[in-house]
Amino acid sequence: MPENASGRMQIKRLDGGGIRLVLPEMSSRKALLQPSEKECRKLFQELSRKDEAEVAKRCGVIFLPPPKPGRRRGRYVVNLLTKTYSVELDAREVIDLIAGKAAGLEVSFLILKYLSSSGGAGRREYWTPFEEFPRGKLYRSYFERYVIKPFMRVFGYDSERYKLVCKRLGGRREKLGGLSYSFPFLPKVRILTQLWAGRRDEYVAPKANLMFNYSARYFLATEDLLLAGRLMVNSMSAEAKKL
Repeated sequence: MPENASGRMQIKRLDGGGIRLVLPEMSSRKALLQPSEKECRKLFQELSRKDEAEVAKRCGVIFLPPPKPGRRRGRYVVNLLTKTYSVELDAREVIDLIAGKAAGLEVSFLILKYLSSSGGAGRREYWTPFEEFPRGKLYRSYFERYVIKPFMRVFGYDSERYKLVCKRLGGRREKLGGLSYSFPFLPKVRILTQLWAGRRDEYVAPKANLMFNYSARYFLATEDLLLAGRLMVNSMSAEAKKL
């Protein structure tokens, strides 16, 4: 049985020929949540072998060919939340076009995984809880710790701050449970955030949730959706500090 798409889950062979999927141990959580430069280099190699026009169409991005034909390969232009990035196939780096500098490792990794995916779209397109994605239940504890709890720490008792941040990040109000906003995280990957604000004076604890569109599974592995959720919450937290 092969490893999963990201290669971050271990497969343990049992006596008698059986197998068991094993989550990363405490010491290797960094490998799960913080991709390496080696992984990005490998993804650039995979991406360089793909047809640029097909990638652009499948992922909903723009491909800009080099100004002159030859050995140069051109670049992809990709939107992630409110920022625009250039994936330079020759230099093999991802550039934040607004900041004018190299993107962070996590952002670069997610964009490269997205472009290198097989793509596709399901007939059913609805908001899907993290645990309903393949192996999502195995990673649910990580999702709670690194996505949901940080979300509640920042916004749990401050719904007005939450609404302002969502609007600043291009969120669209949805008529769902709690205060719900949807975001175009990547062109074909959408994220829904939900907050049921707590009230300290009435001893009401806050609740929060984060879901993805069903077709996100065709562009990012479940482990990568965990990273996407964490990036979403980090972006919201950073924006909240500006208020």
